[in-house]
Amino acid sequence: MRQQRVDSWWAQWTCVGGTCAPPVAPPGSRFESALDTYTNLTAPFLRGCLVFVTVAAVWAASYALGRVGGLLLEAAFFLVAGTYCLANFARCREAHRIVTGIGWPALALASIVGVLAERDIRAGTWLAFLVIALVGYAFEAVWKAGHGSNALRLGQG
Repeated sequence: MRQQRVDSWWAQWTCVGGTCAPPVAPPGSRFESALDTYTNLTAPFLRGCLVFVTVAAVWAASYALGRVGGLLLEAAFFLVAGTYCLANFARCREAHRIVTGIGWPALALASIVGVLAERDIRAGTWLAFLVIALVGYAFEAVWKAGHGSNALRLGQG
């Protein structure tokens, strides 16, 4: 799956193939190749409209597995999704990715803490998952309004 450039929010969410803020340069190192490989493998499940199916399946499975199994599944999902966002941010610089790329792995940690503390925090983590996504997209909208691009590059005027 190759990242492609689109300019509208609607196209981003209906384009299953994914989007990228600026065109991505060919990988210049093995690390960048690894990032591209990871995003290409995970994008079909975490990008565009299919993310809703993925989230619904993980949410349902997390409740079907009970507290411990559900929280561990959530932790894995939040970590995979957050890692996807950080890899995508490193290559594409989409502004919302820095928020989701930090926030969702933090939720993975919170889920692990919930297991260790013997607390069922699944409702709270899913709400936080949504809030982090909304904050990320709000940040990107503000960034794009001020900089003319959804690519987060420091030093832009």
